[in-house]
Amino acid sequence: MQSKAKLYTIIEQQEQQEQQEQQGGVAMNRYGGFRNFGLKRKALGIFLLFIILPTFGVGVIVQHQFNEALQDQFISSTRRNLDTVTSQLAEQTKMVEDIADYMILNPDMRAFLQPYPVLTPAQLENRKRNIEGFLTFQLISKSYIRSIVINGYNGNNILMGEPFSGSEQSWIRQAEARRGGIVWSTGYPLHSDWAGETQLISLFRIINSYDEITRPLGRLIVRMDEASMVKLLDNGIFKDGGSVWLVNDQGHTVLSAGQPLPERFTADPAFVDILTAGVDDQVTFPVLGKQDYLSFSRTIDTATGWHIVALIPQSKVNEGFQGIKWMMTLILGAILLLSLSALIGFHFTIIRPILELKRETNRVSRGDFHASVVIRSRDEIAELGRKFNEMVITIRELIDYKYRLELRQRESELKLLQEQVDPHFLYNTLDMIRWTARLEKAERSSQLIEMLSRFFRNGMTSKSYRSTLEQELELVRSYLYLQQHRLGGRLQYSLYTEAGLEQQLMLKATIQPLVENVIKHGLNRRQNVNQIAVRCYRAEAEIHIDVIDNGKGMTPGRLAEVQQLLDGHGDEQQRRGALCNIHDRLSIFFGTPYGLKVISSSQEGTWLRIVLPGESTNRMGGEYNATEYGS
Repeated sequence: MQSKAKLYTIIEQQEQQEQQEQQGGVAMNRYGGFRNFGLKRKALGIFLLFIILPTFGVGVIVQHQFNEALQDQFISSTRRNLDTVTSQLAEQTKMVEDIADYMILNPDMRAFLQPYPVLTPAQLENRKRNIEGFLTFQLISKSYIRSIVINGYNGNNILMGEPFSGSEQSWIRQAEARRGGIVWSTGYPLHSDWAGETQLISLFRIINSYDEITRPLGRLIVRMDEASMVKLLDNGIFKDGGSVWLVNDQGHTVLSAGQPLPERFTADPAFVDILTAGVDDQVTFPVLGKQDYLSFSRTIDTATGWHIVALIPQSKVNEGFQGIKWMMTLILGAILLLSLSALIGFHFTIIRPILELKRETNRVSRGDFHASVVIRSRDEIAELGRKFNEMVITIRELIDYKYRLELRQRESELKLLQEQVDPHFLYNTLDMIRWTARLEKAERSSQLIEMLSRFFRNGMTSKSYRSTLEQELELVRSYLYLQQHRLGGRLQYSLYTEAGLEQQLMLKATIQPLVENVIKHGLNRRQNVNQIAVRCYRAEAEIHIDVIDNGKGMTPGRLAEVQQLLDGHGDEQQRRGALCNIHDRLSIFFGTPYGLKVISSSQEGTWLRIVLPGESTNRMGGEYNATEYGS
């Protein structure tokens, strides 16, 4: 009853604490703000404010910066490509111009083109062979040169490379007007005897006399392959879109590559200004108000007067980055999804177990000791739930043990009242019968009556429910002695006790009912000798009392039923048997780890074991002296 009163006191204290917390919560609702939110709302707010929104904001900023970085990288890459193309075209055209300059300064060329003095055939052939050797080397070493033609006004001509036919008079007239200056053509077609129709870009120059620089001696034509130059320009632009072309100082297109441009595009004044000014920078240029282009311009520092101009549609650039943008968007979405998954995981792994623990704690505070937390993991919160479950089970067991012990005591008192017999009358009667048997010289009957008297004296004289192992074994020995004389040679028994265990604390009538249960239910009628052995010994921190027989044992079904009853399963009506009674009394008095166990049971016999603590203490921790259980 004291335990029950303490329990009620604890519950009242918990209720008072809850009321104080509720009152404090009302006060905090006025001033607390976010602190008064539940775990779910707090977790959602924390994830929203500190994870999801910052992640989304940072992702948007990073994507914007990344797009700008990609744009700058693309522009830088395009500039480098155009610089490379410009350098290569400048190198090619400069090499061709150097050839033209060399022709003017070459003594063989001057002699070959001079109208006087007239060269002998041998001299003319020698001069021509020298010139052709030089030109052959240039054709072989420079694959972009298709042919070189020298037409002297004195009738001497040289043709090296592919033979072409077609009109070039407009370029020749421009060269004559320049009077020795270099004229570069735009792209134009000629017919090649080797390759058919061919697009060419050529250098035209009038070769004047070295002594009289105003007197023309002939003309030089160096024809270059337009396809190789177009291929070179293609390397300087965006592969999936855009246009690049060469324009001269007059704004005429020398050649173009890439995508065709809209009609009337060159008529836009702003773009013409960019070309003529030679702007070396990136600008956004609206084409007829419909589409934006990235415009790049490079100037070739040679006598060509050419400019390399590239236009790349902004939409094509964006399409080129679309895959990367989608990847960035996917990464951002994955981060948000992971954040949401983290929130869900945080809810299921931390918040929900805490809320369940709170709910079950409230049940306990209301007096419901069947509360239990579901364990789903092995982390610290799960360990807290396990400890809570163990605490509730311990409280429930304490209450059950206390109530059951009080009930058993009251039942025992009622039985004693109902079955009370005057022990002095019984003992005196048995002594009278024993002495009468001795006077009649019935020694055997006298001995049996004496053992019966001892049996009743040991079992009924003491009103205490405590006993010692020595007293219990004496009761068992008296009982087995009587049964052996009843069964004759069919029963054999042995009692063994380890030294020092005689005064071990016991509960009264714990071993004898087990032996009696063997006599009543476990004897094997088919065996000649039934053996019963009682062994008492120490086993580490425990004391074991084994009751072993070679009887018929229990069936598997009955063994399973007994095991369930000893484990605490089954209703109260099923638990009224001797085995359950002994187990319950021992576990109530000494604690749940102790009691009765069935070690084995088969057709070869049954092995029961009583497990007691090594120290003579009950489960509440109080020790008993020998004088207490020696009565």
